Amino acid sequence: MKKILLAIDDGHFPEGAFRFARTINEMEAITLCGVFLPELDFSEDINYTSVFIPLIENYAASSIQQSLQTFQDLCDQYNIHHIEHHDMKEDALKVLRKESLFADLLLLSSEKFYADLLYGPGGFLGSALHQSACPLIAVPENAAFPESVILTYDGSASSVFAIKSFAALFPKLCELKTMLLYGNAHDAPLPDASGIQELVQQHFPNVTTTAINTIPEKYFSTWLNDIPNPIVVSGAYGRSLLSRIFRRSFVEDTLRAHQVPVFIAHR
Repeated sequence: MKKILLAIDDGHFPEGAFRFARTINEMEAITLCGVFLPELDFSEDINYTSVFIPLIENYAASSIQQSLQTFQDLCDQYNIHHIEHHDMKEDALKVLRKESLFADLLLLSSEKFYADLLYGPGGFLGSALHQSACPLIAVPENAAFPESVILTYDGSASSVFAIKSFAALFPKLCELKTMLLYGNAHDAPLPDASGIQELVQQHFPNVTTTAINTIPEKYFSTWLNDIPNPIVVSGAYGRSLLSRIFRRSFVEDTLRAHQVPVFIAHR
């Protein structure tokens, strides 16, 4: 039974992430751990430390109780084994970093988390993506459960690690229609083609391979919209070969578009 963390910030219950967890539980029983976080403060001079308001000073008892009751009621309604954690002495990022050490997966979903991307990688979501000790999925609130998979690959060990992590966590999703989307400098062929294709074919029986270079940047969002409810799998949040193909980080752009779930795992 997998232990999955559901991050719940003050006053914002993550309905999208909960629906995602509920569907996973229908596929195989999980333990869902509700991690209740302090209020997030998005100030003008936001950075890795100022984003958090200390929990002991600002956490409204009524707010946490409402979210806790919602979490318990929904878990009972959908027959999900659940536990709750809330640390009254630490800031949100420290809580998530510690909790993620002892979990198989972290789910993040809140309009507030996504709004934080406006402040760049120094905000809460960017920090969580970089520092999580387990794989995570950023789930838009209105996203449908995946019906297809996009594996991003740039020849790095990090991208291979993410693909293997996704396959280990979600063997049933590996049966979906899958695209291996690769990027390389100077229009070079698929890096280590025989190795990555051999690996992917063992886990993803319905896989095709596409070069990201063949998709014009200005049409990328339209291209992504034409794929039926995908989940994007990535080994890095930041600049890599994939991100240099486009002007900004491939994963950051996908997150900012707020269209599809993004699975991120890094070593």
